[in-house]
This record gives sequence, structure tokens and C-alpha cells, in this order.
Amino acid sequence: MTACTVVTRAANILVFMPLPIKSHFHGFQPLFEELAHRGHNVTVASSFPLDRPLVNYTDVGPFIDKTRKRNVMELVHMDFITSVQLKWDIGIKMSDLVMSHENMKKFVQSSSDSFDLVMIETFCQEYTVTMGHKFNAPVINLAPAMPWVSNSQWMHVPATFSYIPDTCLKSRSDMGFVDRLKNTITGLMQSYADKYFYLPKMKEAMNTYFKYEGWESRPPLEHMLKNVSLTLVNSNFAIGVARPYLPGIVEVGGMHIKPPSALPENLQTFLDVADEGVIYVSFGSIVNLNDLPKEKLDIFLNVIQKLKQKVIIKWIPNVNVKLSKNIMTGAWFPQNDILAHPNVRLFITHGGLHSIEETVNYAIPIVGVPFFADQYLNMKIAEDKGYGKLVNFFEITEESFENAIKEVLSNVMYKEVAKIQSQVFKDQPMRPLDRAVYWVEYVIRNGGAEHLLSDSIELNDVQYFLLDISLIVLVLIGLIICLCYLIVAKMSSKKLNTD
Repeated sequence: MTACTVVTRAANILVFMPLPIKSHFHGFQPLFEELAHRGHNVTVASSFPLDRPLVNYTDVGPFIDKTRKRNVMELVHMDFITSVQLKWDIGIKMSDLVMSHENMKKFVQSSSDSFDLVMIETFCQEYTVTMGHKFNAPVINLAPAMPWVSNSQWMHVPATFSYIPDTCLKSRSDMGFVDRLKNTITGLMQSYADKYFYLPKMKEAMNTYFKYEGWESRPPLEHMLKNVSLTLVNSNFAIGVARPYLPGIVEVGGMHIKPPSALPENLQTFLDVADEGVIYVSFGSIVNLNDLPKEKLDIFLNVIQKLKQKVIIKWIPNVNVKLSKNIMTGAWFPQNDILAHPNVRLFITHGGLHSIEETVNYAIPIVGVPFFADQYLNMKIAEDKGYGKLVNFFEITEESFENAIKEVLSNVMYKEVAKIQSQVFKDQPMRPLDRAVYWVEYVIRNGGAEHLLSDSIELNDVQYFLLDISLIVLVLIGLIICLCYLIVAKMSSKKLNTD
């Protein structure tokens, strides 16, 4: 049953997400497909075209001829400062790579299309908001995770450093002094250094590649970012960080989760006959176990091959790697459908957001080995809540990895907490996908829904944080103190003269 009871006219919708980050796009792709199913004409400019035709869904792209997959070992040494610099680096390099593609130039400069709504992702591609101006259409921002500080400031929502951790901080929500200091430093970098070292590069990309009819009248990039109609966030407070949002910021985490489908016959048999249960191992689309140092890979394999459970690993091993018969490997597995199988007892994961959402949905406890970005924070939250165990990649040993697996498998509390978390996650007034569709159509029905914007968007930092008022108050307090001092001094002087 659909949750959208108000009829919305069929609209022409542009999805403009050219950045080739697979997990970011696929988290929202079910929304694009559902909008097409509901009669909207959806044009998707991305690096990930559908592998099948879909009515009302038109792919444009991809816009990259060839890219090298990044070795995860280049990312694992990020700290709270270099993570900000890496974001800048990705945004600057990828903007030239994507926007200089001939197909992209033709699409941007074409005047044959018109759209009623534009949906973008501003992560490392803030310039995409320009498409709203080109087509004179309201813009919806798609956030692939909890909004980071630089993104929060455009939406004018609090990103308070004292309790909202940066997703790359490698901390948790109950931060101590050192973590709060680090969080403040990275937060200030994104709030202010970002404007001097990064945003000018985005403006340069915008002015270089987004030249279309009428582009000369385009408002400043900051103005367009502040006036985005709605932001859909791939997060959920039940499994992430609870923080304040405005009405125009809606959490839709878990949209990609679908009812389980039938498994391939060989996989179904492998799972069905597992009397001791099954452990599923996947480190996402970026982490390739073959890229790990040999000593780390040996730790993984030595522990996994000693397990009595059957093991499914998303991985194609090198030809010289010999594995025991209880292990099945493959380049890709239907993770959602595997986790739904009753014989799956444990999920060994990197802690990616989609994996966390799926494992919570199916109440599967986890052992996590995070590598970079938000994975560490996701696993710290899972460990704090009690349905997972974190193993530090830099400190991992056969003993620590094996002990973590045995603890989660043997201690029934991990499974019980996972069931509770699953119940909390599922206890929503409507499905995340229906919620996302409702708010997209809400923006269409209400002509951009400007009333969702905060009244604070035109305030600068001095006004927003009441620094001008605080200065006046401090001056007044200072004057009162000085006046009191002078009065007391004068009275004391009179008394001495009298005596």
C-alpha cells in the first residue's frame, strides 16, 4: 500500500549524480526507479546506468572512460585532518575528470530538455547545484550519509562539535576531551578553511564547465547551496547519531533494502545444509582483500579456515591461494538475500553504512574491521549498542580476530541485542522508500516548498552565533564593572578624607 495519498502530477525529474562512487549512487537508485514506476519521467545522469530497460527511466552517461580502482591501503592511514584534505582532493580531481568528458559537455550545454525538479549529490561536487539554475527548477540534495559539517552549514542545521562526531573522526558520540578537540579542529577546517582552499575550486569548475544559455545571471554558488529545497539523508537515528534537523531534512536510511528474493540454487543449497550455521564475509565494493599486506590477509584466512561454520566470502582469491572446502568465494553475492537466510549467524564486515543497515534489518550480529571514512564510527556505534564487535585493522592478530568471532557467536546477548535493534529500526510510520517518494512529490506539489527553509539562511556567523550581541553585552558588563569600581573608589576616597 502506498504511503502517498495525495495525487501528484507526473513530473520531469533530472537526477544529476556524475561522481563514480558506487555506494553513494546505489543507496538512492531505488528512489529513482520507484519515481519512474509511479509515472514520473526520470532522467539519470550518472556513472552507473541500469543493466535493464525501465519505463520512464532514461540513463545519460557514464562520463568516465576509465578509472583505476583505488587500493584501500592508500586510505587506511587517514586521520581526522587528512580526511578533510582527501575530500577536497577527490572533489577537485573528479570535477575535472567528470565534467571534461565530451558527453557531459554536450548534456550540460544542451537546451532541448526541461525539468520540473533536479536531484543532486553535493558530496565532493557542490557545483551540481548549478543544474537547478539551468532548468529553473527546485533542487533536492541527496546526502549519502549523516551530513558533514561543511554540508550542514549550507542547510543551516547544528553540527555542534561537542556531541556530533565527524564521520571520519574514528570516535563515537560520547567523545572525551581529546576527541572533542579533534572534532572541533576538523569542524573548523570544514567551516572556514573549506571556503578558502576548496570552495573556490568548485566555483572554478562551475564557471569552466557549466556554461549554458543564461549562465551569466547565475547566483553565487553559496546562495544556490543555501536555497536547496530538501535534503534526503541516507541515515537513521536508530542505528546512527541522533541529532537535530529542520523539516526540510529527512532521514531515509534503508531505502535500498528489499524483501529477500530467491537465491541461486548452488548458494541456496550451501546455506541450507550448513548445520553449524554460515558466516558471511564482505568488505564492500572498494576493499579488495588482495590489496591487503600479506600478513594481514594471512590473519584473515588462517582464522576463517579454522571455523566450523560454512563461510561465504565476497572475494576472488589469487590463483596461489588455497582455501578449505567450507569456504565459498565469488566476485559478487546477493548480500541482502543471504543475510535474510535463517542459517546466517554472523556477518564479518568493513562497517559500511549499507551493510550496517542490512545487518540490523535482519538482526545479524557483526564483527567489523573498519578501514576508512565512516566505517570506524559505524562500528563503534554497533559495539556501543551491543550487537557487534570492532577489531582494529592496525592491531589485528589471529588471536584478537578469532576471539572477536568466538565471542559474538557464543554470547547470545549479541543476537538478542541485534533483534532489539532490528525492531527499533523497523518501527517506522512508513517505509523509508515511501517516505522519500512522499517528500520528493511534496516539493513538486508545493512549487519548491520554500517554507521548509530555515529563516537563518541569510544570517552570517556573527549574527547566527549572536557574536555582535555578546560583544555589546560584554561591553555593557565591562562598563558597569568600571562604573561600580569608580563609585566605590570615590566613596572610599571621601571616607578617608573625612577620617
